[in-house]
Amino acid sequence: MALPTAWDVNDNSTHLSVDENGLRVNYIGCDENIKDAVIRADNPVPLECELFYFETDIIKEGIIAIGFSSNFDKINKMPGCEPDSWGYHSDDGDFFNCAIINEPYGPTFTTGDTIGCCLNFINKTAFFTKNGVNLGIALRDLKNKLYPCIGLRGGSIETNFGHKKFKYAALTDDDISDVYRAETYFILNKYDESHEEVSNLLKIDETNAWAVEASNVIVNQR
Repeated sequence: MALPTAWDVNDNSTHLSVDENGLRVNYIGCDENIKDAVIRADNPVPLECELFYFETDIIKEGIIAIGFSSNFDKINKMPGCEPDSWGYHSDDGDFFNCAIINEPYGPTFTTGDTIGCCLNFINKTAFFTKNGVNLGIALRDLKNKLYPCIGLRGGSIETNFGHKKFKYAALTDDDISDVYRAETYFILNKYDESHEEVSNLLKIDETNAWAVEASNVIVNQR
């Protein structure tokens, strides 16, 4: 199962540069003629994942939009400003939905802030976080095969696709149902909590194939 792990250097605007790890993105357009520049992740979020979360640190201020899209939208307009594209924008805190509507959603964000984005294919919702705080559901009726994406008009960012611990560590029943709690804790790198939930599943059914496999994986991660 291929997950998004970096930004795709072959699917981005010419106004952006990407570091060798594929995680840090800088806007390199001319200040006199600043244009929207977008980059997508190297892989879409697979439906088997059921829930996917990533966080982006704002390294240098600019007008920045964080969100997700299909692979059909253009890469010269901010996330949410094209069909099949959605994004949370730094300058006004609005959530933009497929170029149809933008609504007030959360606070603005700038240098030093960390913005997270969670795609939940179980209940078909998406929410964002700011500096570890859940801002609430931004979108319902989430579509399939979506790529994390970032839009910049100036500035620079660095993204964590799960290679280190996230700032967002809270988990409530509003985020995800109890059935998938163990998997969600694992995605958030909370291995002790995930192990506890998996152990509870095995107490109910010790032949649960998913729980047995998950238990082995978690032990190797702790």
